[in-house]
Amino acid sequence: MCDWDSDAAMSAWDAKYVSTNRRPGSSPYDRNFFLALNTELVASHPELQTNGYAIIAVACIAVGRADIVGRFFDDITATATPIESEQTFLHLREAITISFPYLGMPTCIPACYGMIGVVQRKGSKYASTRVLRSSTITEEDVRKGQELRARIYKGVGNSEIFGLMDTYFTDLFTCSTVVTWGYLISKTNEEVFTPQASHLIIAAAIMALGATRQTKSHIKATLGIGNSVGCVKTVVGVVTKIAEWAGRPIAAVDVDDLAGQIREALKG
Repeated sequence: MCDWDSDAAMSAWDAKYVSTNRRPGSSPYDRNFFLALNTELVASHPELQTNGYAIIAVACIAVGRADIVGRFFDDITATATPIESEQTFLHLREAITISFPYLGMPTCIPACYGMIGVVQRKGSKYASTRVLRSSTITEEDVRKGQELRARIYKGVGNSEIFGLMDTYFTDLFTCSTVVTWGYLISKTNEEVFTPQASHLIIAAAIMALGATRQTKSHIKATLGIGNSVGCVKTVVGVVTKIAEWAGRPIAAVDVDDLAGQIREALKG
């Protein structure tokens, strides 16, 4: 595995592009800690075998440690073939892409630069350059966004506040529906992740942000579309550990209670 701190090229890349936003006194990257978290996710549930590392990546970005993602990508692909690395790159890239409306572009960029640094060192065949989306938003994106939003939030109980958002923040609400759900997430669901996987990634990002109300809504939503209680509990545990490691602890979440709420809501 490459040690960025002792490798002159990676150290210079990190200093110029990746760690520039890191707060003074932040914990250094802990390879063993993050690889252990990845193993915990992969070993816990079959559905996390192909997206566990994506959950870790977006959680790191959400707690203000996007600088971790490039090093983490480097470590989990240390012995990967170009084809395996290309797939991992694509999954991480899409996880960042669908999460950025919630996390913010400046917060995500160091993660992108870190991954690019790895590819610059190893070669472009270790990355994916697949383009999944058209350069313009279409009526189909609008339709898919409306349908996916309705499916995700069914039974969550946000209809009243969503109606008020549509009234008073119309353009922002429309942008969320069309761009986030239609243009970004719907295409990911078609090409890379299942809807259950993509929404679990988004829920993990929101949870790591410490957005308590939104976390509860999205956990109910992710349970409602088919993620198991056990799977969600494992993700909550890993995100909690990352937040604590970053010095930004988050509120506890009662997954069983939220599961009961969404079950009752969907009965109707």
